[in-house]
Amino acid sequence: MNWTEDAPATEAAWTRLTPADHASIEQVDAERLERERAAMAPRFADALTEPKYSVRNRFRLWEHLIRRLEQDSLDESYLIDLYFNDLTSRDTLGSVLDAHPELAAAEPGSLLAALDRRFEAATVFDDGAERRRWTTRFESEQLSPRWSRRPRRLPWEH
Repeated sequence: MNWTEDAPATEAAWTRLTPADHASIEQVDAERLERERAAMAPRFADALTEPKYSVRNRFRLWEHLIRRLEQDSLDESYLIDLYFNDLTSRDTLGSVLDAHPELAAAEPGSLLAALDRRFEAATVFDDGAERRRWTTRFESEQLSPRWSRRPRRLPWEH
């Protein structure tokens, strides 16, 4: 994937991070790398040098979804479980910023707020009806407001 094209706001924001921002993100990513390695066979874990779900990659993936929503380019291969995964990943970004208020007050916080506004504009509020139609795994009182929104056009309805 070409992140410069698929997540331009994220890539631009990363050029503006301060050394302190980078240090905080590196700490989060180091902890994530250990969790990802722990779930793998040793031969694969040893080869993993950065987490698949690094802070930057989560931002990239969130922006990539939003761009696809804005362009109405989600196709039938984008299943509801992928949407749930994207929402979960976004919630993890919120948890990272909650645990690191210095990042929330800096470039990552501004980027996330801007992406969230775009997500809201590119989706429809349905009070979680679409989510509940597919699963009862998620408890609504524990979910962020994004879980009460759905794409304007449901790509998994084909």
